[in-house]
Amino acid sequence: MLRECENGPERSYTYQNDCQGTKRILVHRPLLDQRPHNWNNREIQPSQRKSGHNGTYPDQAHSSLTYKTVYCLVWRRQSIVRLERIGFALRPGVFSPQEIRETSLALDLSDRVSRIFVPDMRIGYESLEIASSILAQTKRVHSGSGVIRLLEHDPQLLTRRVQTLQAISSNRLVLGVGTGSPGPQPGETVSALLQRLDDLKKAFGGFPQGVKPPEIYVATLKQGIAKRAASMADGLLLNFCSPQHASKLVEAARVERRERIDFACYLKIFYSSQDLESAQRLMLEEFLNYDSTPQYHEMFLQDGTAKTISLFRSNEEWKIGPFEVPKEMLRVSLANPRTEELVQYVKSFRQVGVTLPVLYPYFPNGEDPRFKAETVKEIVKSF
Repeated sequence: MLRECENGPERSYTYQNDCQGTKRILVHRPLLDQRPHNWNNREIQPSQRKSGHNGTYPDQAHSSLTYKTVYCLVWRRQSIVRLERIGFALRPGVFSPQEIRETSLALDLSDRVSRIFVPDMRIGYESLEIASSILAQTKRVHSGSGVIRLLEHDPQLLTRRVQTLQAISSNRLVLGVGTGSPGPQPGETVSALLQRLDDLKKAFGGFPQGVKPPEIYVATLKQGIAKRAASMADGLLLNFCSPQHASKLVEAARVERRERIDFACYLKIFYSSQDLESAQRLMLEEFLNYDSTPQYHEMFLQDGTAKTISLFRSNEEWKIGPFEVPKEMLRVSLANPRTEELVQYVKSFRQVGVTLPVLYPYFPNGEDPRFKAETVKEIVKSF
């Protein structure tokens, strides 16, 4: 309701008072129009009026307009509640291309899910091609490799692919990279990786306006590469480690780079529609596979799981009979977890500084696609 007054148009404005219900105030319209959209109204009694509540705009630096009032305004900022983000890793071989398509469409509908990583294998489907199909059919979620061995790719060809994917996806590509085998001189390998990333970013300098370099996540297992990559990357990507190991890498990177950097971590969770033991065996097989790689064996030594893995390698009775998974492994991974177990597991990584827990579900070969889809749905609902 508007009417003229001596200071110009005024508005009768109804609002919800925090304590006493609805009140009707009369406020000079220019002030109401200048009010920040995220501020609340609150009734101020005459006895409570202080500087800034005498019929003038509270922030004198913004305006000195006066207005007539029935109830004066106090504006207080609302607290902003941020959703805790999660990511997903959809591995070709665990999910078929059709299942990845359908799962990505479902994940794109959840505000919680911000990233979909596609792990790259040495054989089979190529991660950037799978990611391009995800980006083509989704509208919100970011997606990309997780990770490609950057030094094995032709620099010019990869740059053109990345530029193209960024352009057609409205800058939603995520480029996860790693060194691959570090070779006899790991320091030089890391230097070569970082130089390639710098060259790729510079290639966007003359690209069409609005097309930006992709988000870059560098895979890291050790503190040394975490420190060096922190200056170049948008995020670090950790994998198959405990919260204790993750905290060391987070701290190392933060010492090197004070400004914000994302800390993503693959959280591998093993599921089976058959029974718990099937899921646990699948988990143990993955530990054994990774332990055969020197870089991961060294990480497991630091993480306190190498001895346990060695015991399972030397005694294979777990393959045919019941067994109990040691607690050292349950810090790193879970099998057929209940909802509360999964939530607490993810929380343990957030507490040490992981900003993007990436849920990485595994299933046995031949698992029912309906069970996979329902499992992913339940994971999202848990958060």
